Amino acid sequence: MLGIRKPTTIAGRLIAFAVAYASAALVTASAVLWLIVANVVRDQIDQRLSVQIEAVRNAIKIGADGSPIVDGNLDGPPFDRPGSGWYWQVNVAGKRATSRSLAGATLSNPPQPFDWRGLLTGSPRAGEGQDNRGQDLHFLSSQSFDTGEQVEIIASAPRSALVRPVLRSLLLLVPAMVVLGGLLVAGILLQVRYGLAPLRKLAEKVADVSSGRARDLDQPQAEELRPLVGEINRLVEKNRERLAETRLQFANMAHGLKTPVASLYLALNDNGDPTGEARRHVDRIDRQIKHHLGRARAGLSEAGLAPSTALGAHVDDILAMMQKLYVDRRIVATNDTEADLHVGCAPEDVDEILGAIIDNAFKWANSSIRVLGRADGGNISIVVEDDGPGIEGSEIAEAMKAGVRLDETVPGDGFGFSIAKDVAELYGGRVTLEKRSEAGLSVTVLLPKASR
Repeated sequence: MLGIRKPTTIAGRLIAFAVAYASAALVTASAVLWLIVANVVRDQIDQRLSVQIEAVRNAIKIGADGSPIVDGNLDGPPFDRPGSGWYWQVNVAGKRATSRSLAGATLSNPPQPFDWRGLLTGSPRAGEGQDNRGQDLHFLSSQSFDTGEQVEIIASAPRSALVRPVLRSLLLLVPAMVVLGGLLVAGILLQVRYGLAPLRKLAEKVADVSSGRARDLDQPQAEELRPLVGEINRLVEKNRERLAETRLQFANMAHGLKTPVASLYLALNDNGDPTGEARRHVDRIDRQIKHHLGRARAGLSEAGLAPSTALGAHVDDILAMMQKLYVDRRIVATNDTEADLHVGCAPEDVDEILGAIIDNAFKWANSSIRVLGRADGGNISIVVEDDGPGIEGSEIAEAMKAGVRLDETVPGDGFGFSIAKDVAELYGGRVTLEKRSEAGLSVTVLLPKASR
């Protein structure tokens, strides 16, 4: 058997249940209204027949031969139309008196059990039957002993007199119920849409948190969603704490391995490694470190935990720190970073990249350093300029190598540019050096833009 496909959405379930419930309610209401109208019409017909029975009862006399005689004219409309179904008949000891509408025919009322309650109260009893033409009739019959004889009075109405008014009311009832059903369905759709609006807004807020545009979820107006939002915010905070722990572990591993591996590579020369085998192994270790650190950062980004760091504030902090370290040099540092720029890198990595480059600028600058930050499509371009001696174009590639120092007179270990380059490349960025035309060095760092 083919099963009914269940709705797969909450809105679909609510609409399906509400429509089914409203349909059942309308059908039930229609049935109840049908019964009410039918009973009202039946009561009106029975009341009319009861009045006719009482009028006939008050006009009955028993003739000398024992036959019933009805004084006066009791055949007013509709009891005066032959075959109309509106009849009355009096039965006394096998003899009858009938209305003009019977036109000489008689009513055959089905025999009923003797009713003492009806006999004492005089209330008529209902019944169903047919006239001599086969027309369905609705009967009321009453028995009494007012004249010393058992007198039975029967009054009838055509069955159509009960059915047709109900059918006419049904013709009005069905369109009214259809219109009411349409209004209910429209109301249900609006109710579901309005009722589920907080859920749609919550989904948008969760997407903002996932993409980094928001830190956590605001408390919703809907009271029922507040526990859910609280749990989501707690989960986001736990993930943020775990991310921070993971980032710290990666940073520690990077700091712990990069310099020793680079130093090991520099310590190996043709005398200690004539075949170059050891240096190839060190290169392989260095590539593996970069590869796995890159995969870890990419995995965190794809999991919706991509880091986001405000660039301007970090540049200000680094410049302030460097000015304290190099206070004796009296370098003027300027931060021309655009407002509200966020790079898609962890704060400690931004500090490591820019810290190494700005530290180098403070070592070589004569009097001034300038940092410019600009949006560049889906990336952010950070340029660090100084007015020092700069680096010749032929020496730039050498300066990017780990442990290489072009001037031994200035303190340093030769790892600044190489570490900045390696960390930037883990995020899909790059570091480039260029000698300025007027004087000094220009270092450009390209990093991905954060979602926020």
